[in-house]
Amino acid sequence: MPTKRVLAIHDMCSFGRCSLTAAIPIISAMGHQVCPFPTAIFSNNLTYGDYTFDDFTPHMTEFMDKWEKLGFTYDSIYSGFLADASQIAIVQDAIKRFANDDTLIIVDPAMADDGHLYPVFKPAIVTEMRKLIGNATVITPNYTEACLLLDIPYSDHTPSTKDLTDICERLIAMGPQKVVITSVPAQDDAIKIVSCDKSTASFNETITDRIPFSTCGTGDLFTSVLTGFLLKDYDLHKAVENATEFLSYAIEYTYKAGSDPREGVQVEPCIKKLTDML
Repeated sequence: MPTKRVLAIHDMCSFGRCSLTAAIPIISAMGHQVCPFPTAIFSNNLTYGDYTFDDFTPHMTEFMDKWEKLGFTYDSIYSGFLADASQIAIVQDAIKRFANDDTLIIVDPAMADDGHLYPVFKPAIVTEMRKLIGNATVITPNYTEACLLLDIPYSDHTPSTKDLTDICERLIAMGPQKVVITSVPAQDDAIKIVSCDKSTASFNETITDRIPFSTCGTGDLFTSVLTGFLLKDYDLHKAVENATEFLSYAIEYTYKAGSDPREGVQVEPCIKKLTDML
């Protein structure tokens, strides 16, 4: 049986685990091939405040031209952090060229958190992201990003199950078949993740303990684990529960290790936990 292949469209940070340096080890450990397609290359992640980078946009179309000529195929196309709104058209082009009816298309609209866009983005990213999620099988916005996509006010108050169901249904109406919303406000000592699957008309809430350790790349890590389980044909809600369990384990490990939060989650020592879950 051939190894499933993931075209991972994210930025690459040389130092500080996030984006491709989160996706590659996780998805590979789960038995799938990761084909990195960098949107930009950073010296280190943005949490350090000082960095240099190179925008990869000028090379992305020529890469796809070559892959198309060589007949490369992918079982999944997985997009995350993009350099700017203009790259969304490139991701849409990748989907048009390389996706068929069976391709798992994952879109993590990584653009905001805590009620605000990331400082590197302008509001145009939201408008373009609304177009991109229409091409997705699964989207994984955090709660802030879900509010931005729907143009509804963000609040850190705990939303009701009815509110969350309505949000998921409105996002599904924009095109994706499955919606996962992370970082949903819950009680002080917990975090909620909700999932909704149009194909089974099902909705689920997963709650995990809030660990007092804030770091970069946790969304990348979660969606990468989710992608790995979905490629193994897990039910959406079970895949979300597994991804939540692993992420909580890895964050707690990193917290107890006393790591510098800017370095991201210590994925490497936690890989065995993930493979034991398969």
